[in-house]
Amino acid sequence: MDQAIQTAASTPGVAYPTIAIYAKIDALAGLHRYPEALQLANQSLARLQGTPYDGHRSQVLISRGEIEQASGDIPAAIKDFVQAVSISQRIENYRGTTDASGVLAQAYERSNDLPSALASINMAIEANTKIQDELYLVPRNLAIKAEIEDKMGHQQEAATLYRKSIALINRMIQHASTTNIQRQLLAEMSDVYSGYFASLCAQKQYDEALQILDNVRGRVETEALEHHVSQQVHQPTPEEKELTKLNLSLINTDDPATRSEITNDIYTTELGISPSSLTQETITHPVHLSTLQGSLSPHELLIEYVLAEPASYAFAITRDTVTSYRLASKSVIESEANQYTKKIRAGNEDKPLARQLFTDLLKPIKHYADKSDLVIIPDGALHLLPFSALADDSDYVLTSHTVDVAPSSTVFELLQKRIQHEEIATLPYVGVAAWTKQPDNRNPIVRAVTGPQRSQLVPLPDSRDEVETIAKDLPHPSTILLGEDATEGHFKSLDLNSTDVIHLALHGYADLDYPDRSALVFAPDPGGTDDGLLQIREIRTLHLKAKLVTLSACNTGVGPVGESGIANLVNAWIEAGADTVVSTLWEVEDHTTEHMMADFYGQLSQHKSKVDALRTAQLALMKQGLAPYFWASFQIVGDPNGTL
Repeated sequence: MDQAIQTAASTPGVAYPTIAIYAKIDALAGLHRYPEALQLANQSLARLQGTPYDGHRSQVLISRGEIEQASGDIPAAIKDFVQAVSISQRIENYRGTTDASGVLAQAYERSNDLPSALASINMAIEANTKIQDELYLVPRNLAIKAEIEDKMGHQQEAATLYRKSIALINRMIQHASTTNIQRQLLAEMSDVYSGYFASLCAQKQYDEALQILDNVRGRVETEALEHHVSQQVHQPTPEEKELTKLNLSLINTDDPATRSEITNDIYTTELGISPSSLTQETITHPVHLSTLQGSLSPHELLIEYVLAEPASYAFAITRDTVTSYRLASKSVIESEANQYTKKIRAGNEDKPLARQLFTDLLKPIKHYADKSDLVIIPDGALHLLPFSALADDSDYVLTSHTVDVAPSSTVFELLQKRIQHEEIATLPYVGVAAWTKQPDNRNPIVRAVTGPQRSQLVPLPDSRDEVETIAKDLPHPSTILLGEDATEGHFKSLDLNSTDVIHLALHGYADLDYPDRSALVFAPDPGGTDDGLLQIREIRTLHLKAKLVTLSACNTGVGPVGESGIANLVNAWIEAGADTVVSTLWEVEDHTTEHMMADFYGQLSQHKSKVDALRTAQLALMKQGLAPYFWASFQIVGDPNGTL
């Protein structure tokens, strides 16, 4: 923004950089640099004084009011919002009226002036009806009104408003053109679901509260599992052939300008071929509480987190009990979680912060002490937090508990139901290690790329030993693809519909801007039709029946985080039919990974459950004195209990 503002100031004839100014105000506020944000807002308002640009004045007043509200100066915020509403109504700017009235209602609510809050939100909803092409603003405003009605003691009216809001969101989701747009919609509307959830919990309507959460969480995965059918691999379409060509060009060039041009072409091409699972029916039957409880073992404690402002919640479920807990605010928890994850990824330990997160997230839950197996359904930044590396007063959680992660309660229950109908696999084990050449002098070697670029695909020499050692512990026949033979085409040609274990010791690539481009990197195949990148979009179409998929790569658990979950490689494998996925949350070192994976499968060969086998392998590293960086990255997602 500074560069845009400077360019405008130094270039004759260029208009005042209004958009850049607004964006910088909001960016400074997002960094909590409130004095600087207020100063820039005041300068902008002074410049607009006496000009005909009332719409701009209204927008800056809203921004300044939000900064004042975040700083705790509610009266000043209300004054700015009231002025923004007045200006917008006078110039018949219905979008401005909607925006300003909505934030004004929330400010009145925070100051406990509920009648004024109700009048303001009604004004916002009324103005929104005048802008028919922007009705996507209505659900959140209905949810704000519902929260106000709830505080006024009108629970029935609040419930009706929440249901109406969610019905509108469902309608938008049904017409979303891609899965990513669906996820974005769900993330943007997170306040609607968390608000209704909190209201239902306060009334102890726990079954309805659970279903509200599962109406949004794991939705893509649930739909894929409920419509799981076998499909033959099709011949690539002209669009898919063009995409392969573009991906190969991107891999083979390091020139920034060329890469930018190719990336734009890829985005345009993918828009034409990305399938939307939303053409199937929208999920309308999330799991009931009693059904979920019946699928939990006596040792399991399922905790579903809801991060929200001003308070977050933990929804704790055992076979016999249901309890909701009020936790710290979303901003506090996410700040601590992000800080802790950053430290672990850098190879550091921080026991005080590990204990603080334990205090925030697990200590309040009374059944934590008497249950040995945790099932975590995370929210927001908690998707990237290794719960096994939180610490009580004595030691890490890993020393006393197993930890499983699930996209949603409904997905967890569906997987439990599916493993009761297991079939005998004709191909017990598929192991893939593409980057098996001897390394150069770069050390240590980590399994991650940031491109993907050919120059970053360093050898992973221990990956060969990894897949071959695992094969000795598992039944035959097995299929092992090594080096140049480990191509994407060879992998896709296998009978993956009848496989117990798929182990992929590869480079991984997480694309945080375009999640469906996140990929596992196979060996190049100059004469083939594939680009060597097995991307999320392609994984979803594999249709497996695998008990276990292990992604012994980097960043396989990393993806954009939102209320709808994490759009990543792991969830794609579950959508494709895997019961359980072992994934990583950050770059892992090649040599240590090989030893841990060999230990993990050795435990599985002794008929330990999947989650117990991983915990035992992780404990072995921890007892060697290794920091959480080396063991906490690995996590079980999906069914934790099955054996091989």
